[in-house]
Amino acid sequence: MQKIIDILAIILLLGAIINASFYYTYFWQLKEYRFDRMKDFLSTPSGKARMFNIFLLVKLLLLAFLLLGLLLGTVRQTLVFGLSWQELVYNIVLLLSLVEIGNAFWRMLQHHLYRPEKTVKGVLIVFLTILICLAWPIYLLMIASLTGYFFLALAWMSLLAPLINVLIIALFYPLTLFSKALVLSRARRKIAQAQGLRIIGITGSYGKSTTKEFLAHILEKKFRVLKTPGNTNTEIGVAQIILRHLKPEHEVFIVEAGAYKKGEIKKICRMVAPRMAVITAVKDSHLALFGSLEQIKQTKFELIESLPSFGTAFFNTGNEGAHDLSKRAKTLELAKIITYSAVGEADLQATDMQESSDGLQFKVKGVHFSTAVPGRHNVSNILGALAVGLELGMTLQEMAEEVKTLKLREHTLSVLHPSGDLTIIDDTYNANPDGVMAALDYLNTYRDKQKIMVFPGMQELGAKSAAEHRRIAKRIAEVCDYAYFTSLDFARPLKEALREKNFSDYLFINQDQKKLLRLLRDRLASRPGALLLISRGSEQVLKKLTNAP
Repeated sequence: MQKIIDILAIILLLGAIINASFYYTYFWQLKEYRFDRMKDFLSTPSGKARMFNIFLLVKLLLLAFLLLGLLLGTVRQTLVFGLSWQELVYNIVLLLSLVEIGNAFWRMLQHHLYRPEKTVKGVLIVFLTILICLAWPIYLLMIASLTGYFFLALAWMSLLAPLINVLIIALFYPLTLFSKALVLSRARRKIAQAQGLRIIGITGSYGKSTTKEFLAHILEKKFRVLKTPGNTNTEIGVAQIILRHLKPEHEVFIVEAGAYKKGEIKKICRMVAPRMAVITAVKDSHLALFGSLEQIKQTKFELIESLPSFGTAFFNTGNEGAHDLSKRAKTLELAKIITYSAVGEADLQATDMQESSDGLQFKVKGVHFSTAVPGRHNVSNILGALAVGLELGMTLQEMAEEVKTLKLREHTLSVLHPSGDLTIIDDTYNANPDGVMAALDYLNTYRDKQKIMVFPGMQELGAKSAAEHRRIAKRIAEVCDYAYFTSLDFARPLKEALREKNFSDYLFINQDQKKLLRLLRDRLASRPGALLLISRGSEQVLKKLTNAP
């Protein structure tokens, strides 16, 4: 009987260690192992609740309890039911581990288990966390033959697992820098040997990924094109694409450049040396990390400053921040500065714009363009691609044919029809204020359906967060019949703005996707609906509503 109890204890304590290593690595990976992004995450109520959950708080309390006992020299004193101080804590740890494993199992059944993606770094961090946590207990059992202390040591390490995980991530930093330097050096050498390769850099607070995808689609009619995939836009990410995918036959390389702080775009440019540069927009996204709008402008302008004297810069002057940078670029000795805009005068501008649930129509210099791509804001992204295409020798007429077959990337205003009465607008990739406003404008085109929105709020907006959430809430009141907010992080500014607009058809649901799904199904059962899902966090609801695997 004792052996069975011992085996169960090992399973529980080992399970707690594994669960902690998976759980905390997941959130660090989500924030790209960056301490600045994690700091901003921890400034929100939901971030604190996730990282300092009840299990961690109890573990820290138990650690303090054990250390206090050791300091007072009362470890062996009998306290309750004939148990010593350590034995009492050990039994509490077992009970805590049982609850923790049960919670993880329940989240797994709900398809909401927190586990990191299978990257080399993620796997190593999880493996090392588990290995270090087991090293001392295994030493006591296998070498010192202290079987009784093995269980106590395992209990201690299950408490320390979250702290060990953070320590390993911190220790990984210099190793990451060393391996990164090797990769970057190889990538620079390879791209320096790519003679005749046209390299186009694209950056912006939003719109850069979509413009990149549109440009690649249009240019593929005439050129052999390589682009950075998905949202790969960091220095190391671009370097890996160069090493793995750049071939001698490629004629154009489109590089998306992203940043969370000054100097990061400059590093990408030093590696790829772009000859053309596109600024899609400059806004106060990630303001909590940059500190000011001017810092954001300076960071985006690094792409323009990296151009040679024969380079060409493209600016979306329909955006105020990008327009300001176009003026700043005139102080540089560049061969060409080309502007484009969907809302004002520019070298390349759209006219006669029409938006419907079927897509967009507009004209450029008298040439008619039509696309099934939704969202009025995407006209600017198409114009950016057209401007570069013209500079590379394509005509508006031939590009108009390619625009007809443009598609948005998955989870970016993706329109789904799981049933005849339900339309789902999947914008779960989106997380910036202007993108949310554009998605609401598109939702408003569904005049014959009840319009419902699911919105968790937006992170990393710093001092602008309250104002941006108020702005979005007012537009929600104008467009939506009902709104569900899935986080309490931004409840105050949202509620204030909704009350100003006398809008009461909303509900706050704090991370309860099961409840949200039930409420959505009940509401959608009454009449046809158009449902807008914004930002990450609604993936499980989306899967359930579309019966996806």
